[in-house]
Amino acid sequence: MKTLKSIATVTTMIFALIITAIILVANRKKMNDELAAFQQFNPVVPVEVISPLLQAVSRTYVGNGVLQSGAEVTILSETSGKVLSVHGNIGERVRRGQTLVTVEKEVSESLSRLAKMNLENAEKDLSRYNNLAGGEAVTPQQLEAARLKYQDALTQFTVAKKQLENTTIRATVSGVISKRMIEKGSFLIPSLPLFTLSEQEQLIFLMHIPEQEVMKLHSGQETRISIDAMPGEVFTGIVRGISKTPDLAGRYATEVLLRNTDGRLLAGMSGRGSFRYDSEDEALVIPRKCIYGSIKEGKIFIVSGDTVMQRRVNALPLNENEVIVIAGIRETDRIVVSGQINLEEGSKVSIINAKKTRK
Repeated sequence: MKTLKSIATVTTMIFALIITAIILVANRKKMNDELAAFQQFNPVVPVEVISPLLQAVSRTYVGNGVLQSGAEVTILSETSGKVLSVHGNIGERVRRGQTLVTVEKEVSESLSRLAKMNLENAEKDLSRYNNLAGGEAVTPQQLEAARLKYQDALTQFTVAKKQLENTTIRATVSGVISKRMIEKGSFLIPSLPLFTLSEQEQLIFLMHIPEQEVMKLHSGQETRISIDAMPGEVFTGIVRGISKTPDLAGRYATEVLLRNTDGRLLAGMSGRGSFRYDSEDEALVIPRKCIYGSIKEGKIFIVSGDTVMQRRVNALPLNENEVIVIAGIRETDRIVVSGQINLEEGSKVSIINAKKTRK
């Protein structure tokens, strides 16, 4: 009985599969028939076409970038001794010459006073020997020894004076404290890093420019910069330098110098920089909407007779609505500007209007 029941179940499943397959085949045939009927009554796709416009171009390139400090300066110790006071915390602005650290100076003051006394005595001796030499009361060797003694005393005084000055450590540039590596009570040794100051009166807007754009740039070129954190404001910078070596992405580092006298701009802010190119060279221009895919490696449809064919193009943005085509088209081509969504290679088309791009 179980065997018969199993056979009946399998038979039922096979029968159901056969019925399903028959239905699918019938539906597919129906869809093919409907598609054929549609194609029979709609064999031609209406499209708009334009011809490229040959014109002298004035183009703007826009690229992303980030603000960096104009310079970072590390303040080093030039003396040794116990730190008595530290002035300035991270983020604070300091001016050039402002005191940052004071170090105990009793020993340096004592050495400076002694060196000054020795210099004064050596200067008096040299003056006396010069007077005596006029009457040949001293030998040339004695006069030379006096001069050497004076020179040695002057050197010792200069060193002592510098050591005393170094007990007060000052900012060498105006900027913002980005690092503080010293505390009150620490013991200094020469060349120990104390602070890092980031220059803020001048900032660098760093951009990475592709090769087809960088050849048109030059030092001193004006750049308009917009900062994401300050919508609606535009700042003016000047190209300071352009790298001669590309990065791994084939782009060239470009530095734009930007004045920041009011201090509102901060290192690390991101934004966009734009360069305007004025050229007398003529180029073929088409609307951006003619291209599907990326501008650099996009495709267009060109009408040939009553059908269309695809063609790959290489283009650069001219403005928000138009592009410059570097390669891939001719001035006599008829390019589809509307209706591409219904096209494929070899589709039949009817042109409902034809026009050139406008300047």
